[in-house]
Amino acid sequence: MVQYINSNKEYHWGDWYFKDHVMDPEFNYKAHKKELSPYFEQRGFKVSMMFADYYSRLSGVQSDRYISMDVYYFFVLPSLNRFDFLNAYLDKNIYNELFPNVRQPATVIKNINGHFYHDGEEIGNSEAVKLIQDYGQDMIIKPTVETCNGDGVAQIEDLNTSSLEALLQEYSFNFIIQEKVKQHPDIQRVNPTSLNSMRLFSYRKRDGSYQFLYPYSFLRFGNKGAIKDNVSKGGGMCRVGADGLVDDKVYRFKDLNISSLKAETGVENLIIPNFEGVVKTVLKMHKRLPYFDLVGWDLTVLPDGEPLFIEFNLQPSIEAPQMLAGPMFENYLDEVIDQACKVKCSRLQSYFKVFEKDMRFYLHMQ
Repeated sequence: MVQYINSNKEYHWGDWYFKDHVMDPEFNYKAHKKELSPYFEQRGFKVSMMFADYYSRLSGVQSDRYISMDVYYFFVLPSLNRFDFLNAYLDKNIYNELFPNVRQPATVIKNINGHFYHDGEEIGNSEAVKLIQDYGQDMIIKPTVETCNGDGVAQIEDLNTSSLEALLQEYSFNFIIQEKVKQHPDIQRVNPTSLNSMRLFSYRKRDGSYQFLYPYSFLRFGNKGAIKDNVSKGGGMCRVGADGLVDDKVYRFKDLNISSLKAETGVENLIIPNFEGVVKTVLKMHKRLPYFDLVGWDLTVLPDGEPLFIEFNLQPSIEAPQMLAGPMFENYLDEVIDQACKVKCSRLQSYFKVFEKDMRFYLHMQ
């Protein structure tokens, strides 16, 4: 019996996660489920061709190099990023200290571990309320620790003292209040109500050089009336080319149907302003993260054309990039998988830590 690097438990978890989070429920995954990817099998991993079948229908790229969920999350990511250091970098309240020379949304107040701060100085609750009221412009409140997919992000509507006190009590610990971003009008046209950000990826190779992963950049936008660009909850995404040109094809999770940006929004031939500057900003920021070789970045562009950094992700998903552009890492995949082969799946470095809730649910279903 062949012994694979990924165990049967990990293999089946990867299948379950893919079906639950990514796959169109109408997709016949059984057609190629029992076939294995020759590319990954030669490197010791058991990967179903189900992934290649699904992703290739969307990207148009036929390949056996599409990375399965378990191989990516349990082996590739831990080989690139120090999971034991993640928590030290997760708090969005430290972004100003990490990247002091990069444009970011204007901050009104921060709450760190239950304490309020303004301009680096600790303040009281009543002063925090007054600062919010005095700011008086459109503001966003969002959690800063252990968040994803835009959960908890809301616009502040009521500046009444009692309402603000209740809001601050509701969020309680670890959150930030910032000015609502005024994005470039060309990008805003896609959806005027949401912050339409770009997801970009940078990779530090084994030789220490920094590479921007061009094929996998995409623009995200929320549904009509939404303030978040969350693609995992119905938002759309379009691939962005190396020249900043936004593709007309609109992709969505759990949907094999590809729609048109022009048909949905009336926007066509959209070019991201100053895309070259966005790329340079990403590579500059990555150099300040020495423990992480793969980073997912969220940025937009301001009305004056300057890139605006929103947040980064040290556990970036690759489901969307593979849907839009083919197998992740392209020409760098060989060196990435060679490194992943050396990873021992452990409680600290993989799913027991990162996907604890999902694992409990999955094991319960078996």
